[in-house]
Amino acid sequence: MHVRLGRRTDLPAIAAIEAASFSHPWPSARLAAYFDHEGTVVLVAEEGSPTGFLVACRERAADVPMLHIHDLAVAPPHRRRGAASALLAELIRIAAAEGIPLLRLEVRITNEGARRFYERHGFRVIRHLRRYYEDGGAAFQMEFELGARPNLGLPAPTRTQRASPRSSPR
Repeated sequence: MHVRLGRRTDLPAIAAIEAASFSHPWPSARLAAYFDHEGTVVLVAEEGSPTGFLVACRERAADVPMLHIHDLAVAPPHRRRGAASALLAELIRIAAAEGIPLLRLEVRITNEGARRFYERHGFRVIRHLRRYYEDGGAAFQMEFELGARPNLGLPAPTRTQRASPRSSPR
């Protein structure tokens, strides 16, 4: 499996993975908009063709730079084979290379599997968000602090791993 920066040409595969992964998937237009935002990181896991993706946006929280994970999904036939972990590991490498100390995300309270996945990767629940989703569902907001992370067996970023979406084709 290989993780790389996403390209606009990946949009049909990303939209299909999104539709297969969520009961309320984001429309293709919303996914496409991420490719137009300079502060967005789109990562794609592939085994010949895209099997998963991650979308994160560079933001600030109380003047602290962060990468806010907006979406992470893996196609059902490819789950539990390391794609999500590889995508998250690459995002952590990018954050470290850019000096970004914080990752943040929201996960539906009823999605216990996702919450446990993030906890295994060093995220912690920081807040309960009532009626966070359009359908009224609640979420946990979770954070990962790069300086506070345990050794996850991730190598230090190398020059070739210091990818930036600014350098990806649009």
